[in-house]
Amino acid sequence: MAPLGYRRSTPNATTTDSGMQRSVPDGRSSRAVLRALALLVDRVVTVQALRPPDLASEIDAELVMQPLVRDALRQLTARSRDGALLCRIADGQMVLEGVPIDRRLAADDPLLDGLLRRALALGVGAITVRQGASPGELLTLASLFAQPSRGGEAARPIAGETPSTMTRAVLHDEPPRELLRSWSILVTPLRPGAEPPPRLTPFSSAVIDDRGFGTSTAGGSAVAGALTRLAAARTDDAALAAGDLLIELIDGAELRGDAQTIESIARATMQHVHTVGGGGGRLGSERIIRRLLHRASLALLATRVPYTPERTLTLELMARAGDAAVEVLVHELMNAQESQARRAYFDSIVALDLNATMLFDLVRDSRWFVARNAVALLGEMGVEQADVAMLPLLGHDDDRIRIAVVRALMRVGTAKAMHGLHGAIDDTHPEVRRIAAAAYGMPGGGGGGVRPPAARLAAALDKERDEDVALEMLASLGKLGSADAIQRLLRIAQPAAAAEPGERQTNRDAWIRIAALEALVRARGYAVMGAIDSLAGDADPEVAAAVVRLRATIA
Repeated sequence: MAPLGYRRSTPNATTTDSGMQRSVPDGRSSRAVLRALALLVDRVVTVQALRPPDLASEIDAELVMQPLVRDALRQLTARSRDGALLCRIADGQMVLEGVPIDRRLAADDPLLDGLLRRALALGVGAITVRQGASPGELLTLASLFAQPSRGGEAARPIAGETPSTMTRAVLHDEPPRELLRSWSILVTPLRPGAEPPPRLTPFSSAVIDDRGFGTSTAGGSAVAGALTRLAAARTDDAALAAGDLLIELIDGAELRGDAQTIESIARATMQHVHTVGGGGGRLGSERIIRRLLHRASLALLATRVPYTPERTLTLELMARAGDAAVEVLVHELMNAQESQARRAYFDSIVALDLNATMLFDLVRDSRWFVARNAVALLGEMGVEQADVAMLPLLGHDDDRIRIAVVRALMRVGTAKAMHGLHGAIDDTHPEVRRIAAAAYGMPGGGGGGVRPPAARLAAALDKERDEDVALEMLASLGKLGSADAIQRLLRIAQPAAAAEPGERQTNRDAWIRIAALEALVRARGYAVMGAIDSLAGDADPEVAAAVVRLRATIA
């Protein structure tokens, strides 16, 4: 069970808190990420044009290893490491964190202009990239924009495997509300969330209108008549009379298992509460609400969550049930078969923001998907005491669970969580090691404001074979900024011949030397200008060009 009085730090889906580094967003970081994304998209399109027709639209290992693509992906990952991207497209114009990009400025920049044109052609309305997005996620994002437009049709939706709190689920019979969704990235189409016209639901032939009123196959006219009476009630007596009828209908719906009738009554009742406020008619609505909070009604209402176009009223009612509402939603989450349904339940549980102590027990469930979802929920809800429950799972045999755990621990961000992440730097899975490396660079990552020692991170870097993990390690060494970290970065930035005896010399590719130089600039700025200038005439032209670029950023 969860400790009593545990604390939480619930993230807001509209913020850029990535769980990697909690910083105040600014337009500069969004602009840097956006331009790096535009470069990657341009490179992917260029390389794809040179490939055989049958491979032109595929994003595979061969494409990723193309020097042009790989270099652009490194740049985008680095920019994402420094900040988030919040971009909307309104009236044919990009808006970064509420600030429009001047049309002439965008038109004068071929990369931004090309990205904007592709976004418009694909029907993209908003792009959100959390700080610290993984290279794989960023490449998938670029592949979305690199796909050819389809005669004005919206982009092909791309599903993500990991749930997050970034948007609500997609209904089966309406246009997609998300084009790409992963742990750190959300792309939505133009005008997402617009209410659809009256529609047939997946489970019956009943019709729900835009107010949430409906008729079911059993007693539909009675429900509609009672809801009409409730909507017109402006005195307590009138509302109580309508409520008596609706409570009888709720009893019958429970016996039949008629979730749609329960949903119709629940939504209409909550709408009536908002309409009358504290005036006449509220007592009748409150009586109906108390009846709807019975466990059987809540369970039926929960089954409708993925198919409700706007869940605010439904969740507002369920929030009054406290932990009981969370329990029925968690039950549905663990048994949902479709990804959109799982996301809807995940989002709803986080939105309720209630004391869900049962999640602590589910972390130890033997079913991998149950444990993973429980861990992801606790992390997304920011339950600080969840670190104790999650830390033992860092040794789990299932990679999927360990990845979920390290992501959740980054979001929780406690001293215990950070210490656990530091120990995961030797994990067998590269994504676990990448997030563990990022933990070394978080402010106060050692707990109590004390930075962790760089020795273990540097030792892990010496044996690291995954490029993306190595880049994350170099960036964290720069954020640590200790004397040991600076010395290690200086040695890595030198040509292979300058390596110390016994030190690996294979890590002397241009990309790793440039990453070390960038980390040095982040750590010490002008203080390392002498070391950077010494490489101005380097035999590797890429390193020499990077020196010129970095010199300009320091000046």
